[in-house]
Amino acid sequence: MNITKKTSTAIACSFALTMGVVIILVFLTMLLPFQKMIDPYILFFFSLIVVLPLLYSRLNRIEEQNKIFGWTFIGLGVQLLVLPLPIVLIMLKFPSTAGFLFGGLILTGSAVFGIPAGLITIAAGVFLVKRHRFFTNTHSK
Repeated sequence: MNITKKTSTAIACSFALTMGVVIILVFLTMLLPFQKMIDPYILFFFSLIVVLPLLYSRLNRIEEQNKIFGWTFIGLGVQLLVLPLPIVLIMLKFPSTAGFLFGGLILTGSAVFGIPAGLITIAAGVFLVKRHRFFTNTHSK
């Protein structure tokens, strides 16, 4: 079995994106009224069985390795931008002094560090996706 560099890159990048989706899904399931029924391990295994192969097949169709990294950076940046939303909703669902204190600290840290990091990651991903090879058409004469 010959595993190429592109295939291993697609597997690793899809795994990274899947773990980000798992974290956001676990936070979102804390908002459900029947949260005792949903186990985080069930979400983890569901994501490994369903989300990981879908992301892998999508990333493996991309021709260049830099574009795989670019789309992964864009996805991770979006996850960093979306992450404070479930934290805010959890803080509002369980209003208490300790909840506002710890939730506010996490939200502030996520907003101060996560939003700029998400924007920088998205910009780096767009740069990698839109970048053209320098020497591709220079010697075509």
